[in-house]
Amino acid sequence: MEKDTGTWKPSFGSIYPLLERLLREKLVEFKEDGRKKVYFLTNEGKKYLNIIDKSKNTLVDKLIAAWNAFGKITDRREMGFMLEIFNSLKKGQLPLKELNPELNEFRATMFELYSKGKDRKRIKAVLRETVKRLKAIK
Repeated sequence: MEKDTGTWKPSFGSIYPLLERLLREKLVEFKEDGRKKVYFLTNEGKKYLNIIDKSKNTLVDKLIAAWNAFGKITDRREMGFMLEIFNSLKKGQLPLKELNPELNEFRATMFELYSKGKDRKRIKAVLRETVKRLKAIK
C-alpha cells in the first residue's frame, strides 16, 4: 500500500481488525498457505467493491462538474491540472503519488505555521521564492 500511495503504510493494528470485520461480514475469506493466511474477496465482497467503485465515480463526476463551474468564475490556470487529478481518481489511480510525502509535509507545515500565527510576510516570501524556483524547472 505504501508503494501504491507514496505515503500510507497501514499498521498491523489497523489491518487485522479490518480483516476480522470483513470476515465477519463475509466480504473476504482466507486460505492457509503454510504459516500465512491469504485473503481474497468473496462474491459478496466483489459486489460490495463494485458498489464502492460506482459511488467513487459518482462523487468524482460531481467534483468535476463543481470544478468546471468554479473554473468559470476563477483563475482558469488550475483547471486542466485539477481535471487531470479527478480523472486519475476516476481511473483508480492515485495522482501525484510520487510527491505525496513532500506534499503531506508541506500541507502539515503550512497548517501548523498558519494556526500558530507565524509571520505571514515571511511565509508569503518563502512561497513566492518556491513558486519561482518551481517555474524554473524545465
